[in-house]
Amino acid sequence: MCSSDAFSEKEAAERRPWTHIAKVTVIGDAEVGKTSLTVRYVEGYFNPKYLMTIGTNFFVKDIEMDGSVLRLQIWDTAGQERFGPIRRLFYRGVKGAILVYDQTNPLSFERLGYWVEEVKQACGNIPIILVGNKADLPAKVPPERGEQFAREYRMPFIESSAKTGLNVGLAFERLSQLVLSRASSST
Repeated sequence: MCSSDAFSEKEAAERRPWTHIAKVTVIGDAEVGKTSLTVRYVEGYFNPKYLMTIGTNFFVKDIEMDGSVLRLQIWDTAGQERFGPIRRLFYRGVKGAILVYDQTNPLSFERLGYWVEEVKQACGNIPIILVGNKADLPAKVPPERGEQFAREYRMPFIESSAKTGLNVGLAFERLSQLVLSRASSST
C-alpha cells in the first residue's frame, strides 16, 4: 500500500461518525411487525400497508451510547418458512437479534423456540431481545407468557407497538447495550 492510500484510510477513519459497528437482525414469523418496528425505529414513522419482506431488508442507524457512536446494521429478515435457506445466509457476522412475536397471534408465540434455535445454530450465543409487538391491540398472548419465555431463555422482554412507537427505541437501544457490553468484555 502506498503512503497516499494510508493517509486516505486514516483520514476516512477520523471522519467517520461511528466508533463501533454491529450487525443485528430482526427475526420472527411473517406479519408480526418486524419491518414496521425497524422502520419506526430507523425512519420514525408507521405505515400500515407494508408488503411482506422477500428475503431481507437492510437499514443503518447510528446511535450515541456512553460517549461512543454505534452504527447498527439492521437486517430485517423474511419470516416465511420458504426463505429459511436465504435467511441463514444473512446471519453471518450477526452480533445480536430482536425476536418478535405478535401479541394478537398465539401461533407466532408458539414458534419462538424455533427462532431461538435457528439463530443460535447460525450465530452462537448472541444477545437476543424478545419483543411482544402490537401492544396497542387486545392481546391474545398475555404479557406474562412473554415474560416467562424470556426468563426461560435468559433474555430481556419488551412489549412494543410499531404503530404508536411504544418501546420501539427501547428494544433497539437495549440490544445495542448488550452488543456493546459483549464486545467490550471480549476485547
